[in-house]
Amino acid sequence: MKLKKPELMPDFTSEVASGFFHSTGLIIGVDEVGRGCLAGPVVAAAAVVPFEAMQSFQFKSNGARPVKPTHPDSFLYQIRDSKLIPESNREPLANQVRAYVSASSVQEASVDEIGTLNILYASHLAMERAVMAVEAHLGRRADIVLVDGNIVPQGLKDRGLAIIKGDQKSITIACASILAKVYRDNLMVRLDLEYPGYGHQKHKGYPTPFHKKQILSLGVTPIHRKGFKGVK
Repeated sequence: MKLKKPELMPDFTSEVASGFFHSTGLIIGVDEVGRGCLAGPVVAAAAVVPFEAMQSFQFKSNGARPVKPTHPDSFLYQIRDSKLIPESNREPLANQVRAYVSASSVQEASVDEIGTLNILYASHLAMERAVMAVEAHLGRRADIVLVDGNIVPQGLKDRGLAIIKGDQKSITIACASILAKVYRDNLMVRLDLEYPGYGHQKHKGYPTPFHKKQILSLGVTPIHRKGFKGVK
């Protein structure tokens, strides 16, 4: 019998290892959602976790997450890759994340930009926009940007660190992942009203059999990515 791999639980190890885990350091985490979709923009979020909160919050070295309901930031034990969080739990958790982080931003790269740049570079563009919006809000550049994935976007090369499965390792990236996911899911629900019949409210633009069937039946809309297999 094949054993199930244990779920990776994010903590502040990546933040500490970055070398900027101190009161004057600015660590930004960034993640994107929607790269594999057939419809809708690709979305990225950037977030900054307050140093004082990171410093005061403890994770056991073995990864265990004891329930500490009295700790003001105990919700952090629920933070993980947004795809692993039940949909009904994401919105309340996103609200807690927004109240917890010292700064955040959610940005898009449009369907037209995806068609012009390709999906990889469009997702990088959304990441750059999210990070730069946070930097503009705070009035300073990040000391380090923790990027989910294996490639640092060109505009973040001078301060970026790519972390594979970063949303399963870094609390800061995971917070950004949740903000991006909730924003994009809500956007696709609204677009379902504008372009009914495709099921965007349910599948959020991903290539489900139903979605592909409806594209064949109803045709391509302005929010569909025309260069993607399953659309073209």
